[in-house]
Amino acid sequence: MEQSAEVDRLRIEGAGCGISPTVERTVDGIARSAQVLKELCHMGEVKMESKLVAEAIGTFALTFIGAGAIIVGSLDGGSTPLLTVAMAHGIVLAVVVSATMSISGGHINPAVTLAFLAIKKIDSTTAGAYIVAQLVGAVLAGGLLFTIYGEANFGGTPAPGSIGGEVLEPTQVILVEVVLTFLLMFAVMGTAVDSRAPAGIAGLGIGMMVAADILMGGPLTGAAMNPARHLGTALFDGLVGDAWMYWVGPVVGAALAALVYNQFILEEDEE
Repeated sequence: MEQSAEVDRLRIEGAGCGISPTVERTVDGIARSAQVLKELCHMGEVKMESKLVAEAIGTFALTFIGAGAIIVGSLDGGSTPLLTVAMAHGIVLAVVVSATMSISGGHINPAVTLAFLAIKKIDSTTAGAYIVAQLVGAVLAGGLLFTIYGEANFGGTPAPGSIGGEVLEPTQVILVEVVLTFLLMFAVMGTAVDSRAPAGIAGLGIGMMVAADILMGGPLTGAAMNPARHLGTALFDGLVGDAWMYWVGPVVGAALAALVYNQFILEEDEE
């Protein structure tokens, strides 16, 4: 029992310094796992400033590349293929999650951060700081894109689509975003949190889920799944009035997925 309690304590400390719980699969035995976690946490302790910078840069990259791909594809009156939009977002997210995983945990999304807060895997002070950093990174990216392309060519903000010529109602937009973000957060829990996941799969798994979600939900809501990604361009696109839908949907969906996974799938000693 004492040894198990020590591992639980080290898991918490490991998460606090950016060490993924999947490191436990690289060693044999609980005692040795605890020692490795202790050593890595001591060696890899990350300052809060570094975590916030990582989150800001990660969200900047997602917004700049994701929205930028949409803008480039729509220049001269064209229309960006859905597959291009999906892959641009999925690939850049896979890269930045992998790049920031050992620094900040690779949230890159206020909805993900709030979901981790809901299951007590992050404290409220850190969560608030993460969200501010994510919003700053996204807004900087949106502002830079606006400066580069100008008002006439700017775009890339997720917005309600239409079915049969009728624009989706707010309740429909929120419902779609809830489902899409639920699936995204399920991928986060299954690949980045659950220690039974294959090592090193988190970035790819999360990025590909985003790409798949966009292929389905892009025409309906823009498939934001991320309040920062939406707000980063909405501020310059005259679509701030829709922002509430892109907060409610993703936050509810991510929180539900985290709570369900934490309650019914995650092993007891990892909860």
